[in-house]
Amino acid sequence: MSELLPAAASVSEAWLLSLERTADATGGRAVHVVSTVTDPGTEFLSVRRVLDGALDGYGAQSIDTVAETIFPASLYPDPAIDWAPDLPAAKSAMLDAAADALYDAYIGVLPMLRTIHANKSGTYFSRMITWPGKEVGGVNQLAARVEHLRAQHLAGNRTNNTNDMDAAADAQADEEDLRGVQVYAPTDRRTRGFPCLTHIDLTLYRGRLHMTAVYRHQYLIDKAYGNMLGLSWLMQFLCQQTGHDLGELVVHATLADTQNRSRALSLARDARTALDADAVVASGTRP
Repeated sequence: MSELLPAAASVSEAWLLSLERTADATGGRAVHVVSTVTDPGTEFLSVRRVLDGALDGYGAQSIDTVAETIFPASLYPDPAIDWAPDLPAAKSAMLDAAADALYDAYIGVLPMLRTIHANKSGTYFSRMITWPGKEVGGVNQLAARVEHLRAQHLAGNRTNNTNDMDAAADAQADEEDLRGVQVYAPTDRRTRGFPCLTHIDLTLYRGRLHMTAVYRHQYLIDKAYGNMLGLSWLMQFLCQQTGHDLGELVVHATLADTQNRSRALSLARDARTALDADAVVASGTRP
């Protein structure tokens, strides 16, 4: 029943493979669909346009809107500098200031975001920067991971697996005890509703930073492309801020759901046609 899909270079190809494979399943659902993006910084914009057009047609959120729930790239003043152990202090300060500007901007709009019913318990990104995510003043887990990964780089450690973004950790743990960026509280008793993202794992291997994300219910039309793209932006942010090379993104959907099988089959055909006629382009960390 498990579906370990072929590795794909881009977010677009990985998403399309997952949609095609799941749409082929009886009822348009499949168990344990695992997608791999070998170059998370790339996508086919023609495929994105096909999907965005379909989403707009029935009033669903755009790809960018979904992606920004994981990493709000539009709020990040990218300094176009990569951190390194020997980076001059002034340039390192520019990177720190850019990250701080992102955190401050998001915290500034968090009260407004929480007025939206779907965000009443916080958002993925708010949990990352002000855990547990409902209000200002919580633990900035992303900043802690940047600090930890920089320390690994300074120490010359090119392989490390202690950077899990563990959703199962104790929500009451002290900041120094947090081993990763938690995305929902272990006290959450909802069986399928928000959040669908349950775990993010970061692995540093031979100088490359890899990410695995686990979704308990992945909506392949409405959410999956945006989720992959947002995770890709998050990876690029972490790599820029810590100087490690970009690794692979793996997304494991314990239940992949096309939502509407006939719509998914039609959308997959249109996206495949667009993909075959296009050339891959880099998306960068900005939408």
